[in-house]
Amino acid sequence: MLRSLLGIPVLCMALAVELLLSAQLLVDLGLWISLEVWLFAHTLASLLAAFCTVAMLSTLVPGRRTPLIALFFVTGFFLPFVGALGLWLSVTFGAIIARGRHQEEVFWQFTSNADLPFAAPIDRPLPKLDSRGFIEQLSFDAETDKLYNKVAASKHIRDSQSGPILKSAVGHDNERIRLVAYQMLDKKVSNINSEIQRLEADAQAAVGSGKSNIHLQIANNYWELLTLEDDEPVARAELLRKAHHHASTAIELDPRNVNAHFILGQIALKQDDSNHAVSAFEQAISLGISEDKVLPYIAEAAYKMRDFVKLRATLASVSPAYRAYPPLSNVTEYWA
Repeated sequence: MLRSLLGIPVLCMALAVELLLSAQLLVDLGLWISLEVWLFAHTLASLLAAFCTVAMLSTLVPGRRTPLIALFFVTGFFLPFVGALGLWLSVTFGAIIARGRHQEEVFWQFTSNADLPFAAPIDRPLPKLDSRGFIEQLSFDAETDKLYNKVAASKHIRDSQSGPILKSAVGHDNERIRLVAYQMLDKKVSNINSEIQRLEADAQAAVGSGKSNIHLQIANNYWELLTLEDDEPVARAELLRKAHHHASTAIELDPRNVNAHFILGQIALKQDDSNHAVSAFEQAISLGISEDKVLPYIAEAAYKMRDFVKLRATLASVSPAYRAYPPLSNVTEYWA
């Protein structure tokens, strides 16, 4: 606001000077000024006008001020001499500046929506949406071709989510579905084991926090592998032991590795070591992890320890936005 109040009178004064200088070129006003003085006054007035204009447009045209000042100055300075040619040169200069400033990559653009019918065509039956879960469909759906395609498409789902689906599909009556599910499970297990071997080799050459993060990745891979082999007691215990070892190593190398504390708490909870799990989760909270992410796990540990006072207090501390959705909403409705 202050810039505008100061800029308006100065701009008016500069424009008045320019008006007198332009009139002097056309009609002899008797000012008796030399060419050098005329050029100096014209340059100064053009510069003042450019500064004032940019100052008043500062809120409308964000960014660097120097190119904009130069544009207005060139326009005002050359216009009396070469007229349309000067205006063309100044506008060209501005276009070059604008093109140079537009360097960002366009990631999206507006496109028109496709024209879709609001109702199904006449005599075409409306399909019924299948709201059942994937595992429920495997148990009760008789259309094996559709089930086969769905099982094959589950390769694009994360291992932690596709594991239960594929393990359920391994027990299906259809041999084709069983075979593709078994092949996909075997491939996922092989890929995770290969990734673990690669990371273990990288860990030998790494140092400091980088080595801590590699051990954290190894622990996460064992955790993913656990979702695929959780139903085998011997493999489950061994995977939990290895995941616990690498998570603990990550913490030893970098005690402030918040994600290592969080995964260690999850592993300890799976190992029925609730006290250790609560300690790891509370350490993760002290290092800055979101409480709403960790508190449900602490509540689960309190339930396993039969500490119902801590369970109620923990669930009451969870944000209402998280407590509004099942299954946590059902648990908090009973306990909190």
